[in-house]
Amino acid sequence: MNDRADCDYKKLVEYKRNGLVEQVHCGIIIHMNREKILNKVGEDNNYPFYYRSCMKPLQAAILVDLNLHKKYNFTLEDIAVFCASHTGDVIHQQKILSVLEKIESSEDDLLCPPIQPLSKEEQKRLVINNLPVMKIHNNCSGKHSLMLAICKHKNFNINNYKDYKHPLTEIIINKVSELCEISNGGYIISKDGCGLPVIASSLENLGKGYLNLFLNPKYQVFKQAFINYPYLIGGKERLDSEIINANKNLIAKVGAGGLCVVVNLKKEECVVVKVADSNMEARSFTVITVLKQLKWLEEKDISSSPLNNIYKREIISQDNEVLGILSPCFKVY
Repeated sequence: MNDRADCDYKKLVEYKRNGLVEQVHCGIIIHMNREKILNKVGEDNNYPFYYRSCMKPLQAAILVDLNLHKKYNFTLEDIAVFCASHTGDVIHQQKILSVLEKIESSEDDLLCPPIQPLSKEEQKRLVINNLPVMKIHNNCSGKHSLMLAICKHKNFNINNYKDYKHPLTEIIINKVSELCEISNGGYIISKDGCGLPVIASSLENLGKGYLNLFLNPKYQVFKQAFINYPYLIGGKERLDSEIINANKNLIAKVGAGGLCVVVNLKKEECVVVKVADSNMEARSFTVITVLKQLKWLEEKDISSSPLNNIYKREIISQDNEVLGILSPCFKVY
């Protein structure tokens, strides 16, 4: 495997205060279609990066292969939450509980731990009402509910579905490898934060996976789920949800470790962004800047939507004085 030192990260964002650069974020950007890479910022030299939550829609494709959406009468909302890195709002909890009821399971069967919801509103509601944090608050609980559905369908043991040697793992790896065109075991496997297996391969493979999923009529339910229910994918003022909400030709999904993938359904192209230090603010700035440069988003799309709240372009003091700016250091056109 290539050493990380082989990656040639390029400067993506500078934070300038009174003209002085005080903060820098580097990374890699790939703009591609199904045939080739169109533009590239930095060079990953096929270094394998863990897909983290960007893997969620890829492994969710299993449900179509097994016809689970018809067997269990899963709705587009259910499919959206299977792919989600959600904020744990009440609507997310309701959808997951609905799925668990459909597959005759309960929250106790989920192997993700109870963690504090990402939603500030939900955190406040729990405190005010003295309510406990639940497994369904976990931002990966939708993914885990799908894992339970697959296990139920296959008559697999549901008590250890997170294990590397569980038969579910082989099904997941085979599906993701197929979509991402990963050959000869060209991946590394580990576990994600929620305990489920996650693979690492090249950013180009990740982009291929998204194009092969969202542009394939066989898997059109995923395109429909993302477009129709963007706030189930993440939540309010989450980068991926707000990109989809701003332009229905765009599918977006974030992942930990500074990752974001955006598919342009109309152009049949995608962008993969990796911010080396995983800074979420720099990721948002970089991704939105890329979309503006490619003219996938116009300024009016941003200014008239909640994207404007997460597209930080100025450094603001506590008393609301503009102290500096964020500047892009790349071009993808």
